Amino acid sequence: MRKWLLAILYVSGMGAAFIYRESILDWMRQDQSLVLTFLAATLLALFPVVPYKVVIGLFGYVYGSVGGAALCWGATTFAAALMFVCVKYLFKGSAKRYLTSTPALDKFTTAVEKRPFASVVLARLIPIIPQAAVNIYAGAAGLPFGSFLLATAIGKIPGIALFSFLGDNLFQHPLSAVAAIVIYISVLGLSWIVLRTGFI
Repeated sequence: MRKWLLAILYVSGMGAAFIYRESILDWMRQDQSLVLTFLAATLLALFPVVPYKVVIGLFGYVYGSVGGAALCWGATTFAAALMFVCVKYLFKGSAKRYLTSTPALDKFTTAVEKRPFASVVLARLIPIIPQAAVNIYAGAAGLPFGSFLLATAIGKIPGIALFSFLGDNLFQHPLSAVAAIVIYISVLGLSWIVLRTGFI
């Protein structure tokens, strides 16, 4: 019963977010309270009808690099925590079936068995790994909530900082935007080396 209820709520939310997507984006461009803006960012993280990198860029444009990054970082971390808790305590069985249909997580599954914290950090850093799948996997695998949340919070920082900065500076300061991309790629490479050598 709970599985069907979640499916109905999720589909309803996706449908509503898709139907009102233009209104949502227009609303985000207006001067709203931070609490409502934070809730909107969380909703878009849970129901990604718009690529979330676009949302981060929009927040960076509206609130500046630091403000936009802080809002999106908090919202996506909160959304990840909500999804983790739901999967771990309500839908663990169906979550495992979902994971088997996500080939990108094969190597991640093996890595998590050896170093769960470092693996979640790395998964957050790599753009091609579906972030929702990481949340679902962590919940289905029964990872400790505190460790998952800390690794998620750390791993999300570089990507969110980059896209918020691009939203704020891409058109006004294109050279700075290019430099930020280079720094981001360097951070990814350095993180990969550190994790592969077993420092974390």
